[in-house]
Amino acid sequence: MRLTFLYHEGNQGMERFYHHLINDRDFCRICEDCYNCRGEWSYREEVERVVIPPVGKEEFIEDPSEYIPEIPRGDVVIAQLHQDLLYELPYIIEDRGYRLLIVPSETPKDLSPSMRNTLREICEELGMDFENPKPFCALKKREGREILNRFIDYFKIGYPQMEVKVEGHKVVDAKVLVSAPCGMTYYIAKRIRGKSLGELKEEVIKAHHNYPCLGSMEYDRELEDTILHEAGYIALESVRRALLPYRCKNRYCSKGCLMQP
Repeated sequence: MRLTFLYHEGNQGMERFYHHLINDRDFCRICEDCYNCRGEWSYREEVERVVIPPVGKEEFIEDPSEYIPEIPRGDVVIAQLHQDLLYELPYIIEDRGYRLLIVPSETPKDLSPSMRNTLREICEELGMDFENPKPFCALKKREGREILNRFIDYFKIGYPQMEVKVEGHKVVDAKVLVSAPCGMTYYIAKRIRGKSLGELKEEVIKAHHNYPCLGSMEYDRELEDTILHEAGYIALESVRRALLPYRCKNRYCSKGCLMQP
């Protein structure tokens, strides 16, 4: 599967998504005791990026071809662009074989509800899928959405999913099956290893605050919360789901423990 990132210069969020997938060796340097918990995998051969000059939000773009160069052929595009460019993007990438457009929202201003609806309608007319996860780690598989589901299975990013091993009321191992696109899930997996079940909620919250989450602290009307907080809830829920096989029926659970029903 071929993936192309398309964004303006200076977009740190998209840079992080890209460098996560190519598993840049300097991608994460949070822990002093770094032992490369991410492993040696990389999608460098399957992922490309097209970075274009910045455009003022109020600027009107009459000819998108002046800004968007020729895009390589592929299957999926992940884009954050000026709204005028986004409007034309489905027509451009459809000719290059793409079947899925993802426009992640990490701030309330990344994509307006009206433009979201417009892009979805255009993509449907062109026989393409469209997704606007808010935040990117909210991206989930959907029944009947073959290309979306293949994308998540192949690149292993989206709504985080972990597999944990619990012995003696402690997490002795944690494996990342699907990572948040920013890569935070690997950091959380490392942080919860060796922790008791009663410590996990606090540990996940600390990990989310320490890792450079890309979600905005600006209030989002659709979520009725901030996107940063929504990403934190997703991180907690991913660990809670991983613990479901180890429910202890409250024998050990303290107040606020992720193991509680």
